[in-house]
Amino acid sequence: MRRVVVLPERGKLIVATDLQGHVDDFERITSIFERAAREPDGAVLVVTGDLVHGPELAEMDWPDYLGSYYEGDSPGLLERARDLQNRYPGRVHYLLGNHEHAHVGGPIVAKFFPDEAMRLEELLGDEGTLAMRTWFRTWPFVAVAPKAQLVMLHAAPHARIQSRDDLENLSLDGCTGLTLEEMAARGTLGALLWARTTSSERAWSFLRAIHPNARVAVYGHDVARTGYAIDREPMLCVSTSFGCFDGDKMYLEWDLAEPAMNAEDVARLGLRLLHPGAPAVHRVAF
Repeated sequence: MRRVVVLPERGKLIVATDLQGHVDDFERITSIFERAAREPDGAVLVVTGDLVHGPELAEMDWPDYLGSYYEGDSPGLLERARDLQNRYPGRVHYLLGNHEHAHVGGPIVAKFFPDEAMRLEELLGDEGTLAMRTWFRTWPFVAVAPKAQLVMLHAAPHARIQSRDDLENLSLDGCTGLTLEEMAARGTLGALLWARTTSSERAWSFLRAIHPNARVAVYGHDVARTGYAIDREPMLCVSTSFGCFDGDKMYLEWDLAEPAMNAEDVARLGLRLLHPGAPAVHRVAF
């Protein structure tokens, strides 16, 4: 089990963020990835965590701030995600997010239910819960594409680390009773899973600890209503699904053999609309 996964130097890279039980959006990403996988050099898919814990609301009760309506189906999405990874061994990577961590040692997450993890585990039953927890414990924190000079992770690159070894030795346990505020302040693990932004200095330090040539951090966790946000270099926050309207949702597509220059360059050249035919709501011209 490796906490940092190293991607190949050829082929197409597809990056998606924060599905949170949205089966239709996952199926869309799957079709994009599988089409790219049929190309001569193949493809790699990285989903930067938070596959689970979506809303289960009637459409009449749906708040505007959640974007386009959907009914969360985390069990169905997990089944599809596991099947996709099994069909493309070594080519599909799910990074651990704070919502997955809630099942394997993390604090309670309460967004649509008082305890999101408890709700999902009730739906899965004892056997399904055990299988899910076992699987989540194998998920890496970070994916790095050395030639493309990209680093992918769940939250902003705020963690203070000296090398990849700091992540390899990181335990998921011991956080169950913490409040979210305590968890966010809990050193490396809290920063990896909860940070929404950081300084350029901290971001560059994290990137160089992962790989000396890394130039851009790609992550999700926060909701960028326009589909993406660049608070400052070298950070690119992408919103593929949760909290966005269909016409604003984006994913990243990048040639693994092409070095990235900076976050602006990656956004301009690599971002794609998940639903090209849907009207923009918050997105500016793209």
